[in-house]
Amino acid sequence: MKLTINRESLLPVLEKTQGVLENKSTSPVLSNLLISASEKGLRLTGTDLDTEISGYIDNTGIEKYGSVTAPAKKLLDICKSLPQDSLLELELTGNTLTLVSMRSIFKLSTLPPDDFPVLDSISFDHSIRLKEALFSNVISQTGYAMAQHDVRYYLNGMLLTQQDGRITTVATDGHRLACCSVAITDISTDSNLSIIIPRKGVHELARLLSEKSEQEIELQISDNHIRLQKENVRFTSKLIDGKYPDYEAAIPANTKHTIELDRAQIKESLSRVAILSNDKFRGVLLKLSEGTLTIRSNNPERETAEETIDLNYSGDDFEVGFNVSYLLDAINNLSGDSITFALNNVESSSLITSPDNPESISVVMPVRL
Repeated sequence: MKLTINRESLLPVLEKTQGVLENKSTSPVLSNLLISASEKGLRLTGTDLDTEISGYIDNTGIEKYGSVTAPAKKLLDICKSLPQDSLLELELTGNTLTLVSMRSIFKLSTLPPDDFPVLDSISFDHSIRLKEALFSNVISQTGYAMAQHDVRYYLNGMLLTQQDGRITTVATDGHRLACCSVAITDISTDSNLSIIIPRKGVHELARLLSEKSEQEIELQISDNHIRLQKENVRFTSKLIDGKYPDYEAAIPANTKHTIELDRAQIKESLSRVAILSNDKFRGVLLKLSEGTLTIRSNNPERETAEETIDLNYSGDDFEVGFNVSYLLDAINNLSGDSITFALNNVESSSLITSPDNPESISVVMPVRL
């Protein structure tokens, strides 16, 4: 393998493929990138066996075809360290990959490409086309509520369903839930769909997608995998094999107390009061009274914080405690200038929505303080 490539063409692809790699992998080849030079151009692939990202570079100065795996982080660090618009010459000689740029020469150890697992032979039987920004938004508005290292493995991911011309994304860790539903028109089949994308795959999708792009993307789905091709990058992830819980049962259907708050104001108030909350439980107490909402916190050092917000409320006095981190996550991931809190009692979940985007909701369980 031998080729010449511009640093500005190589660097973005190296950066996009890094996210899937494991820092402490038990298999050395999974710390490497697969570099393949063929008549189609240059392809770089990174994987952790469950998630794969491939980047393609056309019009490269390939003199000799071939494949090899080389240390991903070292390749990225070398490329970053070179001056802008530098030219790199890559040449494979035996088990050594040599990189030459101006007066710099780097020699990297390699591993055989045959040892590298590639997710190529997959038959996709379902596809969904939608705007990139739309998909980016439904991911960002739900992904934050995914569990992490939960024994209920199906919670360590995001549910994606397609039914009646809509896609819905759902995430929950058992203490909070986020759900977003949007209408789409371009679906390859009328059959309903329900898949669970693993946490790492969701994070990589969020990195790849732009929330401002109006171009269409295509999601390809099989029984075990999801794939997205965007420009010169291909994302592939295994799916979690499991049954997601009935999330609709966790969404409060009827609530007794409803208040509307300025989104920026409640966010700032919660952030200030949270400073003196218990570091472990992060609890804050919300007290509704005639015309006011009072937010309180305390900690084992007997320090306290309190802040009062004026609002349009004329119901009974009411107190309920929440994990302030969960409240702030929900508020940060809802759009619009105002948010609505719908509450029942000290043991019932709170429903948090935005009047500007009623299709996105958050549910937060209360805590005892």
